[in-house]
Amino acid sequence: MIRLSKRTDYGFLAIQLLMTAPRGEYRSAREIAATYDIPPALMAKLLQRLARKGLVASHHGIKGGYQIVRPASEITLWEIIEALEGPMTAPDCRHASPEECRGAGLCDGRRPVRAVQRKIAELLGRTTLRDLALLQGTGE
Repeated sequence: MIRLSKRTDYGFLAIQLLMTAPRGEYRSAREIAATYDIPPALMAKLLQRLARKGLVASHHGIKGGYQIVRPASEITLWEIIEALEGPMTAPDCRHASPEECRGAGLCDGRRPVRAVQRKIAELLGRTTLRDLALLQGTGE
């Protein structure tokens, strides 16, 4: 089953703060960390992961920091989760990919939990940051 760590929670907080920043403005990892009382080194690491996946951009210098790269309506929750947690695979499946699993015949990966995991991933893959903001009543 999908298990999300605290780092994913912190990453969502960071990206939601970046969503609300005026266009063209950057927020530092230290500033974001202070807003949510999160260790600055951890926040910097999370923002670097998001930047490596192309979800946020970093800018060096005195007025540098991070900003969201794409509109919130184009970033899915699944993209953020995988950027922060790494690739999500089915539990207890010994195969590297769904295709390999299907080709194995009667595989543990065909258990009902696998179907639940797939449905959750599909839902998160269709749900954007904008959708999440609307659900929380914060808008974009």
